[in-house]
Amino acid sequence: MPDSGKWLIDQPLELIPFAKWQRTVNLMTELFRAPAGFIVQHTEEGYQVAVASEQEENPYGAGLIVPVDANIFCRKIVQSRQELYVRAATECEEWQTNPEVTEDGFNSYLGVPIFWPDGKPFGTICVMDFAITDYDAPFVELIRQFRDLVQADLVLLDHFDLFRELAMKDELTGLYNLRGFRMVAEQRMLLAKSNHTRLALIYLDMNGLKTINDQLGHAAGDQALRLLADSLRQSFRATDVLARIGGDEFLLLAETDDLVALSEHCQAVDTLVKKGIDPSHHISTGVSFGILQMDDLEQPLEHWIARADQAMYEHKKSRPR
Repeated sequence: MPDSGKWLIDQPLELIPFAKWQRTVNLMTELFRAPAGFIVQHTEEGYQVAVASEQEENPYGAGLIVPVDANIFCRKIVQSRQELYVRAATECEEWQTNPEVTEDGFNSYLGVPIFWPDGKPFGTICVMDFAITDYDAPFVELIRQFRDLVQADLVLLDHFDLFRELAMKDELTGLYNLRGFRMVAEQRMLLAKSNHTRLALIYLDMNGLKTINDQLGHAAGDQALRLLADSLRQSFRATDVLARIGGDEFLLLAETDDLVALSEHCQAVDTLVKKGIDPSHHISTGVSFGILQMDDLEQPLEHWIARADQAMYEHKKSRPR
């Protein structure tokens, strides 16, 4: 779900249907024969035009931000959560401090509230005219229908975000699964190339999991995997990308060039896992790990995963039995 506290147009979510909303607003203003129509978003920072109709006479473009305390029509809708129709703002004392009226010459406003799926105000969809208007009930119903299209899209975004979260996360540990790791890691690689930052990759394998499953049962094995996941969260930063990619194998992507510090964190994880397994079972556990610097980000992610896997395997072979 998009962050309702931030401007929608600043959030890099490819599923936000801005092109569809643009067509909706253009059609709405055409049917109303109005010079301007908008989808406006509200946050604590103010009111931003998320979508603006594309007529030449429209003075406001997408991205315009109006202060939160400005006496504008959309503010009244958000505060009241009610529809608003002003036929002739120049004849109403309430709107004589509205810059849309006094500075830009708008005289008529018809808008309805838009809500996020959780019921919080998103903002408004509205049409504005320089002339006095006389919209009847069918026009009000029409703008409600356009509003419903936008709200339905917000619900779809909310549901998609939930489904994507389920598809990207490992159910047992709550870490990313391989699919989720790939999506996030590839984005981090693009950002690292743009920002000239360094990335490191760690491949971890839990030792002794098969023995735990065989001797203590799979419920104990699942508990051991959750212990390892919690140890990773405790030992690494919240900004590091953690994943269980299957069985007893884990990946971690970190923005750093300090491989010594990463090795120390892995040793800390190893210690936590060993302490977390009941010593009375006499099962040798802990983690093996391979760490490498991703020094050529033109190489695909799979190249680095394979190399880190090999480094982990070499570490595993060197561990005392």
